[in-house]
Amino acid sequence: MQRNTIYITLLILLLSASCEKKQEQSHAGHGDAHEAMLSLTEQERLVANIQIDTAQVKTIFEETTLIGTAAVDERNINLVSSRVKGRIDKLFVRNPGTFVKTGDPLYSIYSEELLSYENEYLLAIDENRTATTQKEITQRMVEASRRRLELWTLTEKQINELEKTKSISPLITFYSNRSGYLSELLVREGEYVEIGSPMFRLADLNSLWIEAQLYSSEINYLRQSPTIEVEFEAFPGERIKGEIVYDNPRLEDNTKINLVRIKVDNQKGNYKPGLMAYVYLKRNRKETLVIPKSALLLENNVIVWVETSDGMFEQHMVDIGTQNKREVEILSGLSPGDKIVIRGGFLLNSAWKVKQGGGAMSGMKM
Repeated sequence: MQRNTIYITLLILLLSASCEKKQEQSHAGHGDAHEAMLSLTEQERLVANIQIDTAQVKTIFEETTLIGTAAVDERNINLVSSRVKGRIDKLFVRNPGTFVKTGDPLYSIYSEELLSYENEYLLAIDENRTATTQKEITQRMVEASRRRLELWTLTEKQINELEKTKSISPLITFYSNRSGYLSELLVREGEYVEIGSPMFRLADLNSLWIEAQLYSSEINYLRQSPTIEVEFEAFPGERIKGEIVYDNPRLEDNTKINLVRIKVDNQKGNYKPGLMAYVYLKRNRKETLVIPKSALLLENNVIVWVETSDGMFEQHMVDIGTQNKREVEILSGLSPGDKIVIRGGFLLNSAWKVKQGGGAMSGMKM
């Protein structure tokens, strides 16, 4: 750190001495016209690491960053409940986070009640085959028995297999009629369940919620119709659009924070619940003159160094408006197309101060 400080100090002194000598040689007799200006050789520019950008009219936002956590979209959670009364014989899905596809087996259940309906269906089939009269009535009995099994969520394949084999069993396997990730397992093997008992929660992760918190002083940002972008810490630089789905209208008890939920698309399945995310609220959009924020030198006034058409560097005092982490609006002091110093301005300013012997502001351009 001490070596870097000495290096910077020597560089400033060399630049200031060089600039003063060149200006005495090149601008003798010009009075105060170049008091706020410096001139560098190409080598000096490289040593000072001078980098240039252009002031331009573009869109700028005020930007507020919130920190949030990805969570399951609770509107996309499907509760799987028992359709029959009985004892859970086997669970095919046990671990939270397991992906379940439509048609995958979920559980087998021992149910004497279902056994009686299977037997009723087979009897109705036999009755229909042997009946010589009232054929229409027996056919309706078969159809009614089949629909009852379908209501118990037996698959068409299971019913056809029952009809083919005529082998009934009190142990029936039930399959998932939708896909999703197991978010909660509510039963255990050997447990007795009633009709309607909750058993599984399956979460569809095609969309996620980002749960974040705002201080009470920031809640008005949501009233300004902000553009919302979300960036996951695990995927830096990859921003996706978000949409507010929940805004807590009151402060949490004993706190000064509001809760907000932002919905994001997850059709590709890249993002998982629990990931940390940054939420960017962009508001007060406007088209205006903008420069990179790194060009600003904050002292008694806000200063920007500008490269002139003849390759010299001139100080400008500017007024600033809307700003975010990267850019700032210029209200006065610059014009579109001005070449501004975005890196190395500190060295230029220090060299100019040494040259001025402490730095009067009289030569600065407004």
